[in-house]
Amino acid sequence: MKNLRSLSSYSLLKAVALSTTIGLAVGCQNLKDIQNIDPLRDVVFKLNYQPAKTQIQGLVVDARTGLPLQIPIQVYIVGKDAGRAITFDGKAISTYRAPKGDIFIGLTGAEPTRATPAELRIVVDADGYTASSMNLTLTRALNDPFTIRLVKFDAPPTGAASKALSTPTSASGVVTSPRVVEITTPASGSIAATQLSLSIPASTALKDSKGAPVTGNVTTSVVAFNGQSPEALQAFPGGLTAPVAKSAQGKTDAKGLFNPIGFVAIEMKNPAGQIVSTFSQPVTIQMSVPTTTFNPATGRPISVNDRLEVYSYNELTGAWTFEREVAVRQATNGLAVDVPITHLSYYSITTQRAAETCSITYTVRNLPTGTAYVYSLFRYDQGFGGTRQVVASQSSTDGRISFTVPAGNYELALYDPLDNTLLGSTRSTNPCGDIGVDVTIPTGQLKAAFTVRAVCENGKNFEVYPTVSVYYGETGKTPVAVATFENGKGILTGLKPNTSYTATVYYEGGYSVDFNSGTQDSEHLLEYVLKSYTQACKN
Repeated sequence: MKNLRSLSSYSLLKAVALSTTIGLAVGCQNLKDIQNIDPLRDVVFKLNYQPAKTQIQGLVVDARTGLPLQIPIQVYIVGKDAGRAITFDGKAISTYRAPKGDIFIGLTGAEPTRATPAELRIVVDADGYTASSMNLTLTRALNDPFTIRLVKFDAPPTGAASKALSTPTSASGVVTSPRVVEITTPASGSIAATQLSLSIPASTALKDSKGAPVTGNVTTSVVAFNGQSPEALQAFPGGLTAPVAKSAQGKTDAKGLFNPIGFVAIEMKNPAGQIVSTFSQPVTIQMSVPTTTFNPATGRPISVNDRLEVYSYNELTGAWTFEREVAVRQATNGLAVDVPITHLSYYSITTQRAAETCSITYTVRNLPTGTAYVYSLFRYDQGFGGTRQVVASQSSTDGRISFTVPAGNYELALYDPLDNTLLGSTRSTNPCGDIGVDVTIPTGQLKAAFTVRAVCENGKNFEVYPTVSVYYGETGKTPVAVATFENGKGILTGLKPNTSYTATVYYEGGYSVDFNSGTQDSEHLLEYVLKSYTQACKN
């Protein structure tokens, strides 16, 4: 039987006992009746199920709530190693529709290493949400899970604002009168409000990707993001370290770092679901530029005539591409830029991306094996006393973390994922190569050993012990700590005594168990249900 690794000794004894019973009954029963007896009817088979040695899991969450989406998502897998991708059922995939916001991907072939990493880009979309993506570099068999944040058009996160406007068109798809969508992102603390407008001139013909006119009352939905807002930047498609398909210098697959002034997601669709792709004449995006924004190219705050770069985002491939440069101008209420566009996409206006980058690898020292932490890489705009921007943030248990970034002032900070206590940090100017960072793990923390077991929805007599990611945190709070369990076994670390926690496994929805840490290390069980079409339940 495929993937059958072990049977419990109890199950084997049951099978022997049933066979003995059959032998004793031969003289008393009709042979035909005996043939109908299933000697394995009550035997439970135990499987250690792992479709591929290399695997990674991820969650697609609402950027405002942080909760996994409970609606179907469309997933596209692209990149150098996309041809090796398989599902939890072991089926080769390049695109599929997942019923909810959890993703499992296995890779066939050789296991990746730091010397020979695997590279994937996961692109996702869902009805009513902006599209987004994540660029993954896999360096080991079991990799840290990823999170992709999608923004709901009518409920954006802090630092973003949205608006929808009806745009009537003629029978030939021509806009009958000028349309302007104006949006202001709210101010928050030291973060100033920003303004954005989308202007569509009268007589503009709207066409879909096949060149056909888009007719009827077209709904124009716009989400504007404030480039100074950490919450808005968390939803930047692909992440701030996303490579670009083409840079301003003409390089392909160029590594680097985005420093967005702002970005905007635009969608235009008629009631029949037909989506606008191109315009017959330029449509203008106007975006305000905060005067406090630091320009790395000049070494001073942004001013009139500074050059900024415009990148467009392809929602199907997850790739950013350089479009043009624009000059900062003086507007009525401050500084602004004007961006003419002829195709519909998402757009980012950013300070100039550096042409040169280097690789940094941080080695985390004094980290007990399997201990979960959250890291954040910060960049400072004017030395370590300047404004600090989060470049990347993720939960991990890995002792080595790598980035490819331009020159600058960087700080890596590691935190306890359960209470956000700083575990250690290090600062470097223009770092390249290997850098060590020491952490101090608090004393008095507890562990919870868990067994994760899956049973089949169709009643098949299998118990499946998967290799899976387990998310955990204090009960009632969004879980941010993650541990990878192999063959259903693993340990949750960093627990405070006498505290209530929730552990969750995501498989087409969440399966959770609440437990109390008590006063000493403990053991628990988390069970979830596999759908009938899962390969492990078909054997």
